[in-house]
Amino acid sequence: MRLSVQICVMKKILIIEDEEYLSDIYKIKFEQEGYQVIIAYDGEAGIKLAISRQPDLILLDLVMPKMDGYQVLKKLKSENKTRDIKIYILSNLAQNSEIGKGFNNGANGYFVKANLTPSQLVENIKEIFSGRIMGIKKPRGVFIPCRAEAADNKKVQSKSIKILLIEDEEAIINMYKLSFEKAGFEVEVAKNGAWGLRLARQKPFDAIIMDIVMPAMDGCEAIKNLKTDPKTKEMPVIILSNSAQDNDITQAKECGAVSYLLKSQITPANLVKEIKKVLSKSNKAIK
Repeated sequence: MRLSVQICVMKKILIIEDEEYLSDIYKIKFEQEGYQVIIAYDGEAGIKLAISRQPDLILLDLVMPKMDGYQVLKKLKSENKTRDIKIYILSNLAQNSEIGKGFNNGANGYFVKANLTPSQLVENIKEIFSGRIMGIKKPRGVFIPCRAEAADNKKVQSKSIKILLIEDEEAIINMYKLSFEKAGFEVEVAKNGAWGLRLARQKPFDAIIMDIVMPAMDGCEAIKNLKTDPKTKEMPVIILSNSAQDNDITQAKECGAVSYLLKSQITPANLVKEIKKVLSKSNKAIK
C-alpha cells in the first residue's frame, strides 16, 4: 500500500526596503505565518536576489538608494527570469500620479504603508496567494477622495493641530510625520525625551506623541516633567510603543499619559483618528 505524501511548499517573499527597522518588523510577521523571507536594502541588491532566489512575491519600496522602486520594477519586468513574479509596491507615496506610474511600469498591485499595520499586510498577502487582487486599484483619470475623506481633510485644515513627535527611530518618524502632515497637522520632531521636553516648554503643542523607551530621558520621566510644569501640564500625551507589558502600560498612565498604543497594532491613519479623539475629549476639538 502506497502512502500519499503531501509536501507543503513554503511561499517565498522578497522585501526590497531600505529601512532596516521596517524590514525587520515585516520579516518577523511573515515568518511567524510560515513564509520564507528575503530582505534587500537597495534596488540593485533586490534585482540580484530576485533573479537568483526566484521569490513567489516581491514587496517593493519606491524611495531607495542606488535605484528607485520604479527603476527596479521596470528592470524586473523586462527580465525573462523575473517578469512573471508578482510585484506589489509598498510605499508611503500615495498620489494618483505615483500609483499610476507604478502600475504603468508593471506592478501587480499597490499598498500604502501608512494604511496597513504589519499584521494587516500579512493578511493581504495571504489573500493574494489565494488568488485575490489586493491593495489600491489602478487609478483612472484624476483621483478624487471619497466624500468622507474630503470632508475629514477639510475639517482638519480649518484648525491647524500642532503635534510634537518624540521618537528616535528614523523609519517611524518618517512614516508618522508624512501621515500627520497629510492630515493637515503641523509636526515637530524630537529624537529623545530631553529634547522633546525642551521643545514642549518653548512652544504650545495640541498633543505630544512619544515612545516610552528613548535615549537621554525615557518616556515616563518626560511625562512626569511635562505634568509638573505649568507651561506643559495641559498638553495631552499619547504613548506609541513597542512594549505590550502590563507594567509599562500601567506606569505610563499613572505618569499622566492619556492613551497607550502599540506601534505594531495601529496604522498612522488610525493614529490621526486617535489624536482627534483625544483632543475632542480634552475640549480641543476641531471647529
